[in-house]
Amino acid sequence: MGALSDRKGLFGVGILIFTLMTSVSRADGLLDLYQVALDADPELKKATFDHQATSEVVPQAWAGYLPTVSLDYDTVTTTQDIVSSDNTVFQKGSTSFPSNTLTLTLTQPVFRYANYLRIGQAKEELKQADAELIQAQQDLMLRVSEAYFNALMAEDTLTFLEAEKTTAAKQLDLAIGREESSLGRAVDRYDAEARLATVEADYAEAELDLKNAYDVLYEVTGKEPKELARLVDEIKLESPTPGNDQFWIDSAMNKNPAVVVQRHSVEVSRMEIDRQNAGHYPTVDLIYRVTKQETQGTLFGGGSDVQTQEGMLRLNVPIYAGGSVSSKKREAVAKSSSSKSELTRLLRVSRSDSRKAFWGVVNSVTRVKALEKAVVSQAATLDLRQAAYESGIETTMNVLDAERDYYSAKRDLSQAKYDYLLNGLRLKALVGILTQEDIITVNSWLTN
Repeated sequence: MGALSDRKGLFGVGILIFTLMTSVSRADGLLDLYQVALDADPELKKATFDHQATSEVVPQAWAGYLPTVSLDYDTVTTTQDIVSSDNTVFQKGSTSFPSNTLTLTLTQPVFRYANYLRIGQAKEELKQADAELIQAQQDLMLRVSEAYFNALMAEDTLTFLEAEKTTAAKQLDLAIGREESSLGRAVDRYDAEARLATVEADYAEAELDLKNAYDVLYEVTGKEPKELARLVDEIKLESPTPGNDQFWIDSAMNKNPAVVVQRHSVEVSRMEIDRQNAGHYPTVDLIYRVTKQETQGTLFGGGSDVQTQEGMLRLNVPIYAGGSVSSKKREAVAKSSSSKSELTRLLRVSRSDSRKAFWGVVNSVTRVKALEKAVVSQAATLDLRQAAYESGIETTMNVLDAERDYYSAKRDLSQAKYDYLLNGLRLKALVGILTQEDIITVNSWLTN
């Protein structure tokens, strides 16, 4: 019996361990959801397919300078009637006969300046597409991280409001009991009721915010997580290195993926001006043609089988095309100016965003440390006010305010930690160095 009991005990422990492991495994970490998003995010998929499409522009551009070969086949049925003829032998008559023509044409461009310029422009477009794909990849890391930590913050807010609601309800019960025993005042009960109602309203709003935060996660990943891994209490706080905001500003204005993309766009638009202007230039093509024509009859006698070979050098000099060439050039100039203006805007935005992200990290470090002290102080204040209230020294409102301040400090601390992590990721993204390793590092600070 003892051995059997031991086995049953071990079996029960095993079931407990399995249950705990199963419950832990349900929590999704940042890295888990990022890896899911790599395959499921529509924006990244679109960027990937766009990159694949753009990669074809280079071979298409080269095709403008490679030979083209075409094969034409015509079959014609001819019916002829002699209406009049000065030839006395053929004064009248009619005939109907088929003829077949097979033509093979090879065209080799010799000089087409617009096509030559298109090759260089296509290479620049491919560089732009490469930068756009990198930008999309880094943008995905940020979007997943922002959605993840916004969801955690929504959960924290709900948790703190739940705790505040519980303590407010207890405070209301205490105020009612003291009033009924003639030890308290009616105003204390009213204060407690008002505070509880306020917290319940905030709680209802926080529930909606949490649902919305999870919806945003679903938009990015296509997955509805049942539970999210939580941030550990102690995280490693470090200011950016180097600690000079000008370094990060300069880096962002040179390496920000959005800026890099736009610089390539400016170059593409500049080359488009030259390409459209090349429409005024002559073109030279080398053409070789082989024609085989078989005619099975004529009005004046038998058929024929003729094979012709032709070689020619064709010069085409554009003179006037209705003004389309000049119009397209003006269009290209306007688009180039627009592209340059957009680059100027992005440079200014990069300067502002990089400074904001840098100081966001620096200030978050200070803010986290200060709020950790504030939480400890607010907890002590709450304990003292609660004890004073029970002794009849403090009012209910003072206790309720202390409770509110305590949970508000805890919410601020959570938000400061999330801001620290997100600002660090944003800063790296702005200078184009955000990688999956950064996601792995942040994920190591999460626990089930």
